[in-house]
Amino acid sequence: MTERRGPDDDEIVRHPHDGLAKRVFTHPEAAAVELRAVLPAALCERLDWSTLEVASSSFVDSELRARHSDILYSIALRGSGRRVSIYVVLEHQSTPDAKMPVRFLVYVGRFYERHLREHRDEATVPMVIPVLLYHGPSGWTLPRRLSEVLDAPPELLEAYPSPVELLFAVDDLSESVVGVQVTRDILARERGLALAEAARTLLWLALHPDASTGERATMLGTLLNFIAETLGPSEVQPFLTYLASAFESSSPVHGILAEPHNQETRRMFISLRDKLLADGEAKGMAKGEAKGMAKGMARSLERLLEAKGLELSSEQRERLNHCTDEGLLQRWFDRAVTAQAVAPIFED
Repeated sequence: MTERRGPDDDEIVRHPHDGLAKRVFTHPEAAAVELRAVLPAALCERLDWSTLEVASSSFVDSELRARHSDILYSIALRGSGRRVSIYVVLEHQSTPDAKMPVRFLVYVGRFYERHLREHRDEATVPMVIPVLLYHGPSGWTLPRRLSEVLDAPPELLEAYPSPVELLFAVDDLSESVVGVQVTRDILARERGLALAEAARTLLWLALHPDASTGERATMLGTLLNFIAETLGPSEVQPFLTYLASAFESSSPVHGILAEPHNQETRRMFISLRDKLLADGEAKGMAKGEAKGMAKGMARSLERLLEAKGLELSSEQRERLNHCTDEGLLQRWFDRAVTAQAVAPIFED
């Protein structure tokens, strides 16, 4: 029987990394595992994780969702009926960027701008904790505080501290939150571990194919089978959709589900893969032409900027390379013709 994809799974097909992160980390049990792994212990001890709830609001612009996710949580303080809101921005970053605190400040500012507009009568605002999902090959060693990247000497900051500060947490996806010796007993004690670790592992392997034959990759079979057997097929389907969408057909990760662990999981994956392949064949020509045109426009813009002696930042280059909106690319190109600096070109 062919499995049908729901709206959430279609979003994983369109924006694999963001779609999977949003799908998994809106599951309270998985969200609790993720947040406890990255937030300071002193903060975690003050929160009642059994009360974690997920709100439906999203504050990230639609064109940014290929790289960013944002989730609004509500949780009670331990020993109290009072609840606090925690807004988490999940930024998918595979290359180091020293300006990350500034980028997070922009996202948080957008959230507060909308919150103030929609909650005019409230005297307080939600707590904000930015979280970086880092796909890079080594741990994050760059600043996590806004004050550390301000262009001001220490003596000036000592005389007049920055009126605005921001600190973000980092989840290094190269590290497992359960270890390679995970057992069913460990997973059974906290079901969210399987959800969180399966998502983190897949997000890591998608950008690091050289790790696809390692111990962590082989553990995926155990995780997905546990999810299918204990939480049901609907919970494992997003992972299979991501696997079929984000990995090349030659990836060794596909072979994990060919092993005879769980017949239902393997049948579901084959069904989803065949469905995606069928969709791709029906739409392949149009998609291929559109993708090729967008890439050509992006390359033309890069050449124009090189000829003008204007250098793209890592963030601008990543945004340009991921953009498939031909109208937006054309606007950027038109601005670049007369631009004296790069920043105004990408202002929308």
